[in-house]
Amino acid sequence: MRGWRLELLLLVRQRALAIGLAIVVVAGAVGLAHGRRIIDRQREALAQSPALQARAHQRILAPLPATALAGDQLYYLPFHTARHPSPWASIAIGQRDVHAFNLKVRLLALQGQLYDADLGNPLLATFGNFDLAFVLVVVAPLVLIALSFNVLSLEVEQGTWALVRSMPVRASALLARKFALRGAAVLLAVLCLLAAGAAWHRIPIDSTWWRVAALTALYLLSWLAVVALVVAARRSSEFNLLVLLGVWVGWTVIAPAAVNVVAAIRHPLPEALELTVQQRQGYHGAWDEPLPAVMEAFYARYPEWRGTTVPTDRYSNGWYYAMQQRGDDAARDAATRYRAALEARDAFVARASWLSPPAAYQRLLAGVARTDLPAYLRYLDSVAAYHESLKRHFFPVIFSARTVREVDWDTTPRHVHRD
Repeated sequence: MRGWRLELLLLVRQRALAIGLAIVVVAGAVGLAHGRRIIDRQREALAQSPALQARAHQRILAPLPATALAGDQLYYLPFHTARHPSPWASIAIGQRDVHAFNLKVRLLALQGQLYDADLGNPLLATFGNFDLAFVLVVVAPLVLIALSFNVLSLEVEQGTWALVRSMPVRASALLARKFALRGAAVLLAVLCLLAAGAAWHRIPIDSTWWRVAALTALYLLSWLAVVALVVAARRSSEFNLLVLLGVWVGWTVIAPAAVNVVAAIRHPLPEALELTVQQRQGYHGAWDEPLPAVMEAFYARYPEWRGTTVPTDRYSNGWYYAMQQRGDDAARDAATRYRAALEARDAFVARASWLSPPAAYQRLLAGVARTDLPAYLRYLDSVAAYHESLKRHFFPVIFSARTVREVDWDTTPRHVHRD
């Protein structure tokens, strides 16, 4: 124990330790504040969403006469959905800032509304926002490298290593103490940030928090092992620093970017615009088809409406929304391919990320925070289910030609998404 106390005393007296830990703490505080600001802004937008929907509906429906058909107005009415952030979202923002969290859908063909823009997959292309996850993944290893790269070479260069070796202690045990204390110092700073983030963002100190803490310790241990291997080669301090910085650049920048490029080549992502084009072609093409053919395709999807009479000599809302369904039917195969490509690329990235500990750790944090691509795809599934519930709710209104005043708008389904 005396050896540990002496080594700790030497470490505490080093100015580099105070500077390195200060960098971690300050960067972590900035990351926590930035993450809180972004997620609070999203929470505020989601809190205002119901009122915005109510005002939009009121603005559209209130001026109408009592004889106005509800089916005519359903074309204009937006229905809001919400993807509420998890408590951990402020810690690891992930892709929440690039993917929609409050899609607004209308009772029209769905696919074009889900995929109005390309879904990027920046899982490994960049680490994104300067949140606490960024500090843990990128900054903490740099500080650990700065504190540990010359624990042996400096002793050799200053001529004190021979004196140390003359003492009754194994060199490996001495180096192990040096590395362990430096790793413990950085880990302690990081755990303090995680605890502060939990208190500030109201994250419970439960099994999830402890799992993240254990993953963080394992991640820093992987970096400590790399530093130990380089230092054990007994080269100069400059050599150690250059090699370790090269490893850091390779693991945090080059490897993730390379994996992303390979994923894009192996699993090319179709243009999301293709979905919108095919959907619109299906819808517009239905205008030129005989009404019985359009309705037959609709009845194949919704057989319970087969006995409904639809006027053949004039426009009707039943025919119009059947054409909208025709647009979704036309885009279904393209949507399936698009989704399959997204999932295949994400699965490839998940496997390949283990070649890069920073990428794997970042992905694990995003998974805990539910800010990754799979979480977003689950949200899109809930939006699709909600859109379907809206259709089934309003089809009786449409096919029975009810007026605006005959509809109980308060019973309209609400979107619920529990990730």
